[in-house]
Amino acid sequence: MTHVLGIHGVRNYKAADTTPDIGGKRLRTEWLEALGNRVPRLDLEVAYYADLLRSERQSDELDDAEVVLVEQWARAWGVDPSGVQGRATGWVRWICGQVAQRSGQRPAVVEKTVRLLFPEVARYFAAGRVSVRERVRAALLRHRPEIVVAHSLGSVVAYEVLHELASRVDVKLLLTLGSPLALPHAVFHRLDPAPRDGAGEKPPGVRRWVNVADVGDFVAVPKGELARVFTGVVQLPEISIAPAWPHSVLDYLRHRSVIETITAGCGAAPGPS
Repeated sequence: MTHVLGIHGVRNYKAADTTPDIGGKRLRTEWLEALGNRVPRLDLEVAYYADLLRSERQSDELDDAEVVLVEQWARAWGVDPSGVQGRATGWVRWICGQVAQRSGQRPAVVEKTVRLLFPEVARYFAAGRVSVRERVRAALLRHRPEIVVAHSLGSVVAYEVLHELASRVDVKLLLTLGSPLALPHAVFHRLDPAPRDGAGEKPPGVRRWVNVADVGDFVAVPKGELARVFTGVVQLPEISIAPAWPHSVLDYLRHRSVIETITAGCGAAPGPS
């Protein structure tokens, strides 16, 4: 058996997930269904931390910290956030419309993603980092995976925890999907360990790091930058997972290039498509 640990991204909290074990089992079922029977001899767990970053806030308006992240994300897309004055709903909608034009996505999809993504990213860096990393660290040490598959914000958590556990883990493959790790200032410059001389490094306990991004994934920006600003990264050619929602982990997991990367890491031939 090949032990694989999944580390999820944003949008994964559900009220029915009354414990981390229940949340992890739910995600494990979803990930296994997406992979189908195409990865032989797979022992999969998913580290669950969504409950640690959820908010009780009723309004969908962004707070000051979240607004700063949106501004930095917009600039990575070449959008000047001062194009519209104020920071009300219209400001966010205008920025998302500009990014939608550049990414070829529907503005409503981009705006929904922004309102879901950046609050969790802000909470991670502001207050949730210690508890989230503790949860994922425990999963890594318990499951001892040969392969780590990390999606979206989960790739940030994986990067930091794998560095922390450098001498205690031996990961054959780190596969990052739709990763915002290279996003300037919003993520890249906040990483622990901090980049040195403008570059991050492959965690020492990881033998191979492969990154995959959908051509329209507006979270995985700047395009093509991850392999440039991190040493030791193999950047696969951009893929197209789902025109309507190019950041879904389940659609990433269904894609042939992701399946082939995982099965190569398992040292096995792919199962039937």
